[in-house]
Amino acid sequence: MYSYKPTGSRFYRGRYRLSNGPRWYEVALRVEQREVADAKLQKIVREKEHELLGWLPAKPFRDAAETPIAGHLSEYVADLAARGASKKHVALSRNRVLRLCGACSWRLLRDITPNGFTRWRASQSLAAKTCNEYLGLTSAFLNWLVKAERITSNPLATVTKAETRGRERRVRRALSIDELTKVIHASGERGLFYMLAAYTGLRRGEMKALVWSDLHLDEARPYVKARSSTTKNSKLSALPLLPELVALLKAYQAKEGRTTGKVFPAGVPRASTLRKDLAQCGIESVDELGRRVDIHALRKTFCTLLHLSGVSQRMAQEFMRHSEARLTNEVYTDATHLPLHSELNKIARPALLQTVPQNSGILGVKVSKTVQTTDSAISAESPDLSQLVPVCPSGESGGEGGIRTHGTVSGTPDFESGTIDHSATSPVANRET
Repeated sequence: MYSYKPTGSRFYRGRYRLSNGPRWYEVALRVEQREVADAKLQKIVREKEHELLGWLPAKPFRDAAETPIAGHLSEYVADLAARGASKKHVALSRNRVLRLCGACSWRLLRDITPNGFTRWRASQSLAAKTCNEYLGLTSAFLNWLVKAERITSNPLATVTKAETRGRERRVRRALSIDELTKVIHASGERGLFYMLAAYTGLRRGEMKALVWSDLHLDEARPYVKARSSTTKNSKLSALPLLPELVALLKAYQAKEGRTTGKVFPAGVPRASTLRKDLAQCGIESVDELGRRVDIHALRKTFCTLLHLSGVSQRMAQEFMRHSEARLTNEVYTDATHLPLHSELNKIARPALLQTVPQNSGILGVKVSKTVQTTDSAISAESPDLSQLVPVCPSGESGGEGGIRTHGTVSGTPDFESGTIDHSATSPVANRET
């Protein structure tokens, strides 16, 4: 290595070659004194050799390590906006990462540790879902730093998310068809908004941004277009419309006398407005299980109605515009509305109480005579339940007020006093405990 001053220049430059090859490198030293230039060049070569041996991180990583997190974050959010992220997402990313770094006293990138985050999470009264959002937004920022070659790895990659099942702060329920009908009829012009939300699954923000050009009511197959600039996943979607909803929208358009502009120029109802409309219909906005009905619950109502109508899971997921089937099946389907009893009755099962041989030992019961279910034995109009009770062989009675399973019926069984002796019928009664 050596330093030299080019002809006509006041400043020295340096040339050096590393130990891993014959290539010569040239660098501007920007100093006027030969001694200073030689010292600076020696430092540069020493750092390059240490980087080559793995003893020292590359200079971009070292520079990034000395830059405050706020400086990296400002570049990150600028890149998010340039890539088309929504203003809400950009603001949320900036604010929550800054808030987390401030609470954990993280100033430089090397200060970020998994233990720091877990200690912060343990001290918070925030919902588990909110803590997971902090983790997700911060990890997205750190992953961006990895791709930009400012850090070698995401320090929070090993942190697991908090369990959210059973710990939700805001649990929603779906409206039944009767409740939905009452609200639509009792809320005046807002009923159109409620019906449109409950039969398309559009979110409140998407409904607020609807313009008349998004509604294609005169098509052979009418639909509403959810523009990519308004949807959560930034994807364009065409959602089919029911004929009844098309008729209501046409009537509303004729009444408004407008074919351009926003469909709801005065804005859309808030959760407080929906609560008042529910109260007017005698419907509690929060049920005894703590589940609430708000505007977003209309989207859950739509998903539940799809399942109740027999729509396939894949089609329901497409209607809901979900990326995961779990969201459609678990989060947005209200299982309390599913017809579990009627569906259970559809399954095949063996004929009940057919001829059973004596002493069959089924369930540990000794049957002394054949029990059959015939039309003569059991009448549908006035069933005689005594025909279904196995007759026990004569023998020892159970004593006062009791029943011995190997004796005849004596008195009335006392289930609470524990006078029933199962020793004769239980297959495990004589086993040692």
